[in-house]
Amino acid sequence: MDNGGRKGYTLLELLIAIAIIGILAGFAIAFYNRYKIATYNNIALYDLRNLIEDELAYEATHQTFIGFGVEDAVNGKIVIGDFSHKLLSPKVRAVVKFSQYYANMCTKHTLGDRIYGYETDTGTIYYKKSQPGYALQDDDCPNATSEIDFKASEGWYPLN
Repeated sequence: MDNGGRKGYTLLELLIAIAIIGILAGFAIAFYNRYKIATYNNIALYDLRNLIEDELAYEATHQTFIGFGVEDAVNGKIVIGDFSHKLLSPKVRAVVKFSQYYANMCTKHTLGDRIYGYETDTGTIYYKKSQPGYALQDDDCPNATSEIDFKASEGWYPLN
C-alpha cells in the first residue's frame, strides 16, 4: 500500500491481520476442546472394555457377576471379595448391575460427554450423550434383565 514513501504497515492492515489471527485462534481452541472431550470418552470406553473382560472372566469361574456402584471404586481399584479390577483411570466412574444371568456395565469419564454401557446378554456396547463435568451415578446404568435394557427411547445407541 502506498503510504507516502514511508516503510511499514497502516493501522488498517494491522487490524485486519489481528482479526484474522483471532478468528484462527478461535477455531483452534474449539477443535482442541472437542479433541480433549473425545480423548476422555475414549478413556472411559477403554476402561469399560477392561471391565467387561474382568467381569466375564469372573462369571466364567464363579457362575455369577459382581455388582458394584460408583462409590465402591477406591483410587481406581474395585475389590469385592475375590473379584479385583484395578484398571479404572482417574476420573472414570463405573457401575455394574446384575441379575441371576445378566449384567449391565457402565463407565463415564467425568470430563467426557458420553456414558458407555455394555449388556452381557446381547454383547453390545452402547453410548448415551451426557454433559462434561457430570459424574456417573448408579441410576445412570439400567438394571440387568432378560430384555434389551439400553433403549433408544432413553437415549442409548449401539456403538458401531
